Amino acid sequence: MTLGNSTEDYLKSILIVQVKQGYVRSVDIAKELGVTKPSVCTAMKKLREMKLIRDDEAGVIQLTKTGKKLAEEVVKKHTLIKNFLISIGVNERTAASEACKIEHAIGDETCERLRELYERKLDSDTRGGG
Repeated sequence: MTLGNSTEDYLKSILIVQVKQGYVRSVDIAKELGVTKPSVCTAMKKLREMKLIRDDEAGVIQLTKTGKKLAEEVVKKHTLIKNFLISIGVNERTAASEACKIEHAIGDETCERLRELYERKLDSDTRGGG
């Protein structure tokens, strides 16, 4: 399933908030992303139609099994990119910001090659080679 940048950002935010506080509401997503509550409501409608989330009468949002899998993939890609950038000397704040941009631009194959390169760098650093 191909998702747009915004959809990926919303899924990632839902998962991050869920992990942080155990439940997710629209206001929590708005705060996490720095967007308005109406923007979140529009996005949640789209995610609901795509069957990536469900919500209850109290406004608690949950990822579906598919939504959670996609969110985890986005978070995994973001974390890899951020950690790789940090490992080559980029400061943490810049690495996090730029990882958000890069995660949308690279495909699975590129991400896999980046992961392999990052693991080789970690292995080399551990052995004292870098």
